[in-house]
Amino acid sequence: MSKKHRNTSLTKQDREVARTVVSERAITVSEQASPARIGTVLSTLAIPSAAFPLTVVEAAGVSAVRRCVTLIANAIAGQRWTEWDGEPAQRLATVSRIVKRPAAVMTRREWVWRVIASMSLTDISYIYMVGGVDDEGIPGSLLPLPKEAIHPAGFVDPWGIFPPTQYSIAGISGTVSGEAVIPMRSAFWPGVPPHLQGILQMARNSLMSAWASDAYSSRYWQAGGTPVTQISTEQELDNTQADFLANRWRDRRSMGPDYPAVLGKGAEAKPWGADVSQALAIEARRDIAAEVANLFGVASHYVNVNPPGSSMTYTNVQDEALSLDRFTLSGFYDPIQDLISDLLPEDRFMLIDMTRLTRAAQESRFRAWAIATGNKPWMTPDEVRIEEGLPPNETIDKLVEAQGTGAETAAEGLGNETVTDDEPVAEEVPA
Repeated sequence: MSKKHRNTSLTKQDREVARTVVSERAITVSEQASPARIGTVLSTLAIPSAAFPLTVVEAAGVSAVRRCVTLIANAIAGQRWTEWDGEPAQRLATVSRIVKRPAAVMTRREWVWRVIASMSLTDISYIYMVGGVDDEGIPGSLLPLPKEAIHPAGFVDPWGIFPPTQYSIAGISGTVSGEAVIPMRSAFWPGVPPHLQGILQMARNSLMSAWASDAYSSRYWQAGGTPVTQISTEQELDNTQADFLANRWRDRRSMGPDYPAVLGKGAEAKPWGADVSQALAIEARRDIAAEVANLFGVASHYVNVNPPGSSMTYTNVQDEALSLDRFTLSGFYDPIQDLISDLLPEDRFMLIDMTRLTRAAQESRFRAWAIATGNKPWMTPDEVRIEEGLPPNETIDKLVEAQGTGAETAAEGLGNETVTDDEPVAEEVPA
């Protein structure tokens, strides 16, 4: 079986095994995997409920979530892709079409951004192969589909081990073969079906806390104070009078903070609930933001929260970027590298070059390049210029060649010289 179809197709025996495994717990589209069950219709709800996860629109409105997603996506989307061949690997000067532009309808940056954003929120991004294949067997175009636009059709493995045989895609009548869709995952949770994976589903309590915190803060500043109020009086009130005072307070507050509420019968309005301007409320909001950053694997200072006792004084930018790349970003761009490499011909693979993010400062780099091209060189100036994003320079090549030729000429001339230490001694004439 060729490499480009190794992960995208199942044999007949595999399908029989999959049907046998899920026969007792098969989930049909109409009963379990419909869009209504996985939350795609929740965008019509005005206020999210704890029983349902946040939608992508609502989650993106939370400042900490938006910061984490944009940080990860922007850090990866702007990097260059390189193609390699053979063992030992040699970098190809001309990359394949799918490496240069995975989808014909969008730029590579947009393609990466969509894939990373989908995987960061839902742990999965579906890639729909369209446009046939070329002479090398490479698909014509790879369309990234969000989780809300596609769902399995027919039988679905509740453990997520065997991929579905068919999919239903929004905007396409009928079903699509499972061999044309590649589920690209950033995390693999055993025992959790695909439609329940992702932080929107699995961490909905933490995200609901962040959403509620932002919503409450917005209501606080729009109302000019604590939005929850208690009206008390020492006089005895019946239900009609109590409702009148409550409605009058609500009507005046709905007009804005510039309109005072005048209450009779000795009624006094007192704030009830959290005051977002107090230190405890501010600290609680910071803890919520730090928890959201922890869900994405991002350091809390990226969401403007510095843990107590921590200091960035002795941390340089390169070490911070290396830590971000090793422990966070690699979990998102490694699946992309695996996907593109599997679709390329044998012995060819794609790597995303992250050196622009992790490389040292200019002075440190130039010092390292001087050592690499110095007395015992292991790099050429052209290779250094490529790493710095500069084209080859013929003048520098001629200068290096002249220096080498001059050194060889000097060495040959030194070897041809004859050095004699014996000097003639004048004889002494006797007196």
